[in-house]
Amino acid sequence: MRKAQVWYTDFMIGILIFALVTVAYFYYVEHNDTTDNNLDNYLMTEAKSISNYLVTEGYPTDWTPTNVSTIGLTDGNHRVQDAKLADFNSWTYDQRKSNMHTTKEHYFYLEYLNGTRFNELCSDMPGCNEWNTSDHLVQNTRLLIYNSKIVRMKLYMYQKP
Repeated sequence: MRKAQVWYTDFMIGILIFALVTVAYFYYVEHNDTTDNNLDNYLMTEAKSISNYLVTEGYPTDWTPTNVSTIGLTDGNHRVQDAKLADFNSWTYDQRKSNMHTTKEHYFYLEYLNGTRFNELCSDMPGCNEWNTSDHLVQNTRLLIYNSKIVRMKLYMYQKP
């Protein structure tokens, strides 16, 4: 075998190894980025969906904690009803999560336009501590009327860190 033939074989093996490593690297980078974006998109879709029905009457329209199918906190005209809010607040974190028909974690509160929160349920630790440490966190805000004042309904959806 001649020297040039040996060099050519080594060169081709080197090119093949380099190409495989390059393809594997770009596949890994692209795959991870897509997974993160898909999760964030899913969380945003979930947050929008849940907040969409939280601003409705719910189903049935006069639901109680025992017969609720779809949670709604308002009268259908974006006015928060005290009885529905009290029922919602009486549930544990896991009951709220189940009744919102989601498998993802959430953090929910109402606040006045000046930033004062008044419906923050921090007796439930999963909803109060983990949301601000997640790499995948989305927020959905809706404006509602509560006791003749405009308030913000904030719903965060997140993946546990």
